Amino acid sequence: MKPFLYLGAFLLLLLAALVIKIEFFTDAARRFSGSLEDAVPRTVIGWQSKDLPLAESTAGLQNVRGVLNYDQVVQRIYAKEGVQIIVYVAYWEPGRISLVDAGSHNPDSCWVNAGCERLERQYAQEAKVNDRALLPYEHGLYRSPAGQEIHAIFWHLVNGEPNRYDEQQVGWRDGLAGRLERATLVAKDFQERGLDQRREQMFVRFSSNKSPKELLADPDARFLLGRLGKLGIYEDERWK
Repeated sequence: MKPFLYLGAFLLLLLAALVIKIEFFTDAARRFSGSLEDAVPRTVIGWQSKDLPLAESTAGLQNVRGVLNYDQVVQRIYAKEGVQIIVYVAYWEPGRISLVDAGSHNPDSCWVNAGCERLERQYAQEAKVNDRALLPYEHGLYRSPAGQEIHAIFWHLVNGEPNRYDEQQVGWRDGLAGRLERATLVAKDFQERGLDQRREQMFVRFSSNKSPKELLADPDARFLLGRLGKLGIYEDERWK
């Protein structure tokens, strides 16, 4: 009987040590010290812009907040002749949410679960905006239930560095089933980043009726993208 008691006591001490390490000895410093309201400009020359609500009702907005559990969020639409870009950014301070919980809220899961069809997908793409190198981004082309084709360029930044997406599936389910499906990603997160799984994070998404190539060829679009450097999506303007 005593060996089992000793083993139980050892496991409890080990668990307590892990909790103490996670709570008191993990990296809790903020690198993104700004505000999303400032980082995503309300007005940009050459574009008409307005705020876009995350939900159509107060109850819907509360549900979104409960699911995403973000500290800051902004969504703005920019439009000009024949071109539309929606900029969506969510930010989580250190300790707020796990990597897999933040990273799984992307077009491959949320949009597909909402009825969209993924038509194309490219990973860790490289590009420059006016000679400034972007951090590697994810790109997908999706068809909405109404038949509209939408390009999505997005980043999941963890402590300012892009997180990987190439092993994620399409259409993660909610609840326990979804968590079991993402178990391999959780294991890889622990292997690569250790016990500190609630790091500072940001999800940045540009959705448009134009492809990345078309946007990068448009001077007005390049000007707009250049105004978004405070988000930390450029190699030469990262989080401090």
